[in-house]
Amino acid sequence: MTRLLTTEFEDEDGKTRTLTHDEAIVYTTVVAGAGNETTGRLIGWLGSVLAQNPDQRQALVDDPALIPGAIEEVLRYEPPGPFIARYVTQDVEYHGRTIPEGSAMMFIVGAANRDENRYPDPDRFDVRRQVGQQLTFGLGVHYCLGAALARLEGRVALEEILRRFPRWEVDWDGAELAQTSTVRGWETLPLIIG
Repeated sequence: MTRLLTTEFEDEDGKTRTLTHDEAIVYTTVVAGAGNETTGRLIGWLGSVLAQNPDQRQALVDDPALIPGAIEEVLRYEPPGPFIARYVTQDVEYHGRTIPEGSAMMFIVGAANRDENRYPDPDRFDVRRQVGQQLTFGLGVHYCLGAALARLEGRVALEEILRRFPRWEVDWDGAELAQTSTVRGWETLPLIIG
C-alpha cells in the first residue's frame, strides 16, 4: 500500500503526481473486489464442471496430484472473466488491418482458451490436459496480479471439497447464472451431496 500511495507517475495531462486519496481507494476496492468475486466464480465452476464430468471428478479423488492441473483446465474451460477490454495506445496492425490509437478492443478469453489450434478437442474437459499458457489471467504487462493466489485458493478449496464430498450432483432447476457485466459464474448452484 505504501508503494501504491507514494509512487509518482505522469497523468493524462502530463503532470507528475501520486494517486489522490479517492483514486487509491477506488484502486484498492477494485483489486479486492475483483480477486474475491472471480475466485468465488472459479469455485462455482469447479462444482458445476465436475458434476457434469463425474469421471474427471473421480480421477481427482483417486489421484489428488491432478488437482493443480484440474484448476488450470477449469480456468481454461470456464474462465470466470471471459473477456478483457483494453484501449489501443498507438496504431497497431493485425491480420492486415490497422486498429487506430484510441480504439477500444475486446479480447474474448473464453474463445481463445478454446482455440483448436492450441488445444486439441477444446470443448472436452480433461483434468489430465497439459494446458500450458491459458489466457484467463491475461498476458504480459496486464497479467493478473492475483493469479497465484486464485490458483492457490482454488486448489485448497477443491482439495477440501473432494476430501469431504467426493460425489455430488447439481440441482440444475435451482441453478442460476449471475447477471454481471464483467464476470461469469453462478449466482446459485445448489448441490446434492451423495
